[in-house]
Amino acid sequence: MTSGQQDEDAARWREAAELRGEHAGWVVIWLAPVGRFRAYRRLPGARRDTALSDQTAAGLSSQITRAEQAARSPASTRAKDHE
Repeated sequence: MTSGQQDEDAARWREAAELRGEHAGWVVIWLAPVGRFRAYRRLPGARRDTALSDQTAAGLSSQITRAEQAARSPASTRAKDHE
């Protein structure tokens, strides 16, 4: 790995740490070999963990926000009641 790649990788890890601070309860990591951020969390009412992935921190942040909103929506609660 070159010095430039190491610097870029370190920057992505810092972005992952920032996402963890912005989205409490989420485990956020940078997977350098595949060039993607990953986030994991058991959302309220979910039977399984939620796993999200994106190439950018901004994209992953948007996905986390949408997942949290969906978990809070009355429609998702009704759907879970009928499973």
